[in-house]
Amino acid sequence: MMDVLFTDQHGIDYYAEDVYNALKNVGANECETLFIHSDIMFGTVPKGFKRKEYLSILYSVINDLKVKNIIVPTFTYSFCNQEDFDVNKSVTSMGAFNEYIRKQQDRYRTLDPLLSLSVPVSLKDKFDCISNHSLGEGSGLDIVHKLSDVKFLFMGTHMGECFTYLHYIEKMKEVPYRFDLGFNGKVIDYNQEERNIKQYIHTACFGVKPKNFYDFEEQLISDSKMKKCILADSFLECVDEKVVYKEIVDALERDINTFLEKPFTNADLIKKYTKGIDGERITHC
Repeated sequence: MMDVLFTDQHGIDYYAEDVYNALKNVGANECETLFIHSDIMFGTVPKGFKRKEYLSILYSVINDLKVKNIIVPTFTYSFCNQEDFDVNKSVTSMGAFNEYIRKQQDRYRTLDPLLSLSVPVSLKDKFDCISNHSLGEGSGLDIVHKLSDVKFLFMGTHMGECFTYLHYIEKMKEVPYRFDLGFNGKVIDYNQEERNIKQYIHTACFGVKPKNFYDFEEQLISDSKMKKCILADSFLECVDEKVVYKEIVDALERDINTFLEKPFTNADLIKKYTKGIDGERITHC
């Protein structure tokens, strides 16, 4: 008999098979590469159910989709937080599920001290020479864009809250409200060899306020360009990479302020870093 994986607020039990079926409903199995953003608390986990066991079952369900490549962000923003980046030891700020996946066998983590990715070892040759710009040409996200048949899966988290890929596109379009900023630090590689480097990111100007773009997300769903499926107390969403790339580019060309809280002015374009100014840990671009 299968074990209950979680229970929703109405007391309905869900099993691994329910997660699998929901993933298929949004078409997560219909691609060669699946890039996963996650917040995997879909309901109440049974008492005594260990977190590692829960994560293991979810990962097994993902693998049951038979998608060739699973990629997850393992961002750390290490240099932004004045920390060294150790490819083996630096814990990602992207959640327990992503951290669990990166520690599995046959995984390769890119040597990006800001926006590393965990990819299958079979893709190592494509990702082992990333650029020194975490959102620019030759970055991990740029390499993802150049792969064929990629989908983005959002497991319980909204695109409008976590889609750093938007900032990659903004860099490709060189939007005027962001600028390149470099951070110095030390990278410790797989052989425990250390090197000092400067890594760049494309970040918002001081007077500019990016927004959580739920309206864009909902429009994708309304236009049947992104599939959504309710799962217990949360949801799954899935969209084709080429589709969302085009939609973001088109949106920026229609209105350069689409992803900002308000239209920027020249006075807003101050090249000063907006993150961590109150001492908080930096976890976003």
